Amino acid sequence: MRPAASLVPLRFLRAAIAAGVAAWAPPAAAIEQPGVTAVPVLQVPMGTRALGMGGAFTAVASDPSALYYNPAGLSLLSAHEFDAAFLAGQADNFHQQFAYAGPVPYGGIAGEGYSSVGAGVLYSRDGAIEVNELASDGTLLRTRTINAGYDVVGAIGYAERVGSTPVDTPKQAYNFNHFVGVAGKGIYSSLAEKYSATAWAGDAGYLMQCPELGLSLGLAALNVGSRLRYTDSSDPLPTSFRLGAAYNLKPAPLHDLTVAADGDYLYYDRLWHASVGMEYFWNRNFGFRLGYQFNRQTLGITAGLGMRWKGRFSIDYAWALGNTASDTHRVTLGYRFGGVIRASRGQSRRPFVEVSPGQESLPVSQEIAPAKEPARPRPRPSPKDDRPSGVPGWIY
Repeated sequence: MRPAASLVPLRFLRAAIAAGVAAWAPPAAAIEQPGVTAVPVLQVPMGTRALGMGGAFTAVASDPSALYYNPAGLSLLSAHEFDAAFLAGQADNFHQQFAYAGPVPYGGIAGEGYSSVGAGVLYSRDGAIEVNELASDGTLLRTRTINAGYDVVGAIGYAERVGSTPVDTPKQAYNFNHFVGVAGKGIYSSLAEKYSATAWAGDAGYLMQCPELGLSLGLAALNVGSRLRYTDSSDPLPTSFRLGAAYNLKPAPLHDLTVAADGDYLYYDRLWHASVGMEYFWNRNFGFRLGYQFNRQTLGITAGLGMRWKGRFSIDYAWALGNTASDTHRVTLGYRFGGVIRASRGQSRRPFVEVSPGQESLPVSQEIAPAKEPARPRPRPSPKDDRPSGVPGWIY
């Protein structure tokens, strides 16, 4: 007697029906429709620093996780950086992320410098589920455990400065730098070891930064792309729009404090979120983060710690309070190398001036020494000249 096909658990069936109904709903419906989009891992706060700050990272975005918040932030990196992140705690889900980002010696399309690239791979596993197989007479034949599903997201991005707006006042001159960035994503998703689908998405971001005021403003449109189709029906990606602001101040030479606020809107889900966060570093080596997320069901209070060693190695930890006993924990290990002085990044035709990581922000007067003209060779003295000839030979 031949067994019937494996039955997908009821919760998956309900989710599929809800997604199908949502797909026929008018796009302009002004009602919340949570859970209608695919690849939910794209809604999980990426980056340990960002999670510790409650996700208020759109205007900060100064590490490889900028790929998932605001690709324009890649221009803020002044060294090459590799990150390996691990997240656990949301039920039996598990996430891994590997990313690289850093500056490149290219003047940029606009010729304003600060060009950077980034790339990352995200792997998310959804745990296991039990599937009941029934015989033709409806009786239970057997129960087996299968992989509930997994997602793989590959991303690559590019950013550069497109201009600078100087503003002169009687007391001080200010420079408002404008950065833009774009990123592309390829997504592969598997469900219940039986269904699979692929999709493509693009991101775009803008970042304005004024170093003299310590202010920055960020805008981003994320996950704009094709739909994810498993069988006959398809689900949209979690397209979102983000707006953020940040303020950095240094109350003392060894103290560095950043406060930030973000808001994001999920287009298809008709949901909004808001978050606030802060990051404090002492002596550029020991950091503490705190944040809060509004209008989220699974995350609220967040906190984090960070440590830097010799300007090259870093370890960051973040914790987020969930609505169950299963809180979220994320750890990122980082390695930095090939630091580039920021002043040299703004020169579109001058090669990078490389320094050890952690020394990228030297005073401008020390960053780039004026170029010296090569000394011209002095002619040899004539044999008839009886005066002292000075240093013999050619002088270089």
